[in-house]
Amino acid sequence: MISVKKVNNKPLNLLERIYLWEIARGLLVTTGHFFTNLFNPAGILTVPYPEKTIPLPGNAKFRTRHRLKLRSDGSPKCVACFLCQTACPAYCIHIEAAEYTENSVEKYPAVFDIDLSRCVVCGMCVEACPEDAIAMDTEELPGGALGRGELLLNKESLLRNLPGEPSLLGASNRLAGEYLKSRGER
Repeated sequence: MISVKKVNNKPLNLLERIYLWEIARGLLVTTGHFFTNLFNPAGILTVPYPEKTIPLPGNAKFRTRHRLKLRSDGSPKCVACFLCQTACPAYCIHIEAAEYTENSVEKYPAVFDIDLSRCVVCGMCVEACPEDAIAMDTEELPGGALGRGELLLNKESLLRNLPGEPSLLGASNRLAGEYLKSRGER
């Protein structure tokens, strides 16, 4: 049951209405922090990123830099279905599809670019992928680049598996093989 609590708001006096006391209190806090950090710089919690990084906690899952997963034969799991590009609210993913010569059923991304300067790290691309081909689990935080070119990720920089990760054939590759077997082409 939801209960209602009545709050008696007292009217503000003149000093409270012009907020002078609150402004003075804010300036006192800021001045206190300024002089504390001026005379004790070792206590400042600043890290010179990207030269030095703080490791992320191991038990927490964060959305970090993107990667494209690989199959056991070294080909990308991505089938260029454009669902991640469509789901991206920042329009930072660009894909161009191509077809395999030996497999006319399945496509692969000839171009797969992600512009991290536009990415909002929302994870919608990971959620939209039906092949589990894109992931945001590299534990590398995006950002901290000296130039805009460093924030453009291409297919070659995205293709990798994490150490110890099993590379399994994607569902679409299995279905393509079954399709070709049913047609007698394999």
